[in-house]
Amino acid sequence: VEVMGFRPENVLVVRNARKGDFDTYFGTSNNHKGKLFNYVKPGQSDVFVFYSGHGAPGLNDKEGYFVPIECDPNNVELGGYSLNLFYKNLAKVPARSKTVVIDACFSGAELLRNVSPIGIRIRPASNNDENTIVLTSSEGTQLSTWYNAKQHGLFTYFFLKAIHERERADANQDKQLTYKEIFDYVTSEVTY
Repeated sequence: VEVMGFRPENVLVVRNARKGDFDTYFGTSNNHKGKLFNYVKPGQSDVFVFYSGHGAPGLNDKEGYFVPIECDPNNVELGGYSLNLFYKNLAKVPARSKTVVIDACFSGAELLRNVSPIGIRIRPASNNDENTIVLTSSEGTQLSTWYNAKQHGLFTYFFLKAIHERERADANQDKQLTYKEIFDYVTSEVTY
């Protein structure tokens, strides 16, 4: 609201999301018109989706899934929300622009019991929507980590720092912070 200029009544917040929350906001495989779809003014709205939480790979289909709080990660194909479905349904939202920021890894590390996630290679989710920018904390089998001292994910902390302290992330100092500049700033801070 303060930094990005969104009106408070247009901000939808879900904490400790359940599977039903994902379905309600982003739609299902049978109906893509979730709550987000209905909030958007076609061609006028700018959508910003931020997710911080767990992801896990499907043990059978090798796809990435968001892990709702009641989901057993070992059965994420049943209780999780498919990353591919998320991008497919988001592509149908008729917004002017869409930005997705995900602070989660989909490796399954620390979530899967009796399984070595190192051997699981997920199929990359497809985002074929030219109106969508996606920034993620990790890809493939990479891990996302926490910045315990700041009580945030490491990626989230530096992403927020970039948009709050724009002058630091604005590499060319033109007072226009681009996603490329945010990406470069966050990458320089969190890559080790």
